[in-house]
Amino acid sequence: MANDIEFFFDFSSPYGFIASTKIDEIAAKHGRKVVWRPFLIGAVYKEHGGVPLEHPLKKDYVLKDFIRAGRFNGIPDMQFPANFPAHPIPPARVFYWIEGQDPKKAAEFAKAAYRAYWIAGKDTSDPQAAVEVAVGLGFDADDVMAGAQDDAVKNRLRAETAKAMERGVFGSPFMFVDGEPFWGGDRLTHVDKWLQTGGF
Repeated sequence: MANDIEFFFDFSSPYGFIASTKIDEIAAKHGRKVVWRPFLIGAVYKEHGGVPLEHPLKKDYVLKDFIRAGRFNGIPDMQFPANFPAHPIPPARVFYWIEGQDPKKAAEFAKAAYRAYWIAGKDTSDPQAAVEVAVGLGFDADDVMAGAQDDAVKNRLRAETAKAMERGVFGSPFMFVDGEPFWGGDRLTHVDKWLQTGGF
């Protein structure tokens, strides 16, 4: 049986958003499934440093490249979320709560939340924005809000973030294909080729 593709991402990551629009299609093409795993890239930066927007020579470039990369990948209406860069704790918690209720809808939530942030411009740090996305998928608003505050869900997000770092995840998106690591949305073509050839 073919291994799943592990897809680690942060909701505040523009490249993670772009990759989220393509990863399922690539996986299906090769008879694979995707395991979606939100984590907190801010925790990685806190532990290891390297915040892109704090680099004096890199900041202007990456801010321009975010939107240009969206246009290149067929997302002409991509924009910065409100209050960017803001932490994405609410959607990450809601994701893991939904996964506990209906695993198939968790990936749907991730895609819809990404669109809410990077197309509609919602604030990634606003709990209500994450709840509204979940409600759009049929969940009760009060249940979602309460679920996102559950200690088990909070601990799950902490644990997934810690596991990601233990495995060497340092950016978003970050993918593992048969144990092989790939970092960045521009590596999706490499993932596709790897799956096609069995490695290179």
